[in-house]
Amino acid sequence: MRKGEQTMHTIPILLAALALNGQNAVAGPDPYAEVNAMRIAFTHVRSVIATERFNTGETVVVKYAAPNRFHIALPRSEIVLTGNVEYAKQPGRPWKRSPDGAEHQVLLMASWQLAGPPELDIHQLFLVTSLGTKSVAGAPVRGYRLSDTAGAYDETVWINADNLPVAARIASSEQTISIHYTNYNASAIIAMP
Repeated sequence: MRKGEQTMHTIPILLAALALNGQNAVAGPDPYAEVNAMRIAFTHVRSVIATERFNTGETVVVKYAAPNRFHIALPRSEIVLTGNVEYAKQPGRPWKRSPDGAEHQVLLMASWQLAGPPELDIHQLFLVTSLGTKSVAGAPVRGYRLSDTAGAYDETVWINADNLPVAARIASSEQTISIHYTNYNASAIIAMP
């Protein structure tokens, strides 16, 4: 066999080996970049509804309208927040303005952004691993596990094609919260009482 013929035989063998190797031959997307894209996309959301189910059995529904309005329906009360104003209501009672301003606003904003706000370096906050893909409500989503570097909690988040979270699970030693996101950017008005 001459040198030119040997090269011609090597190319098909190399191509066959690459084809058999499949996915391992090409590196997948960077999970840190994917989660960061989600964090950035979430900052542009005009409205969304998040249904949170706690391991205690309680369900909380959080409605959000940009830039900072929240309506939170808890099992035994409701809270409406905007900027530095907060109102609370219990069944059968009128709305009452909080004398301390929006005492839940900072906590809500901190927990609202899965994986933290985009200005924070995600590499410092989490170890991020890809969970692959699956289907949620008939739509393909990409999954990621975020392990808090301080060891306080883990998040699992499933992201749609628009880089928005569809489902998430936050687990700590004290509690587990499953979150389902719906109605992105639908018309939403959160009126103050």
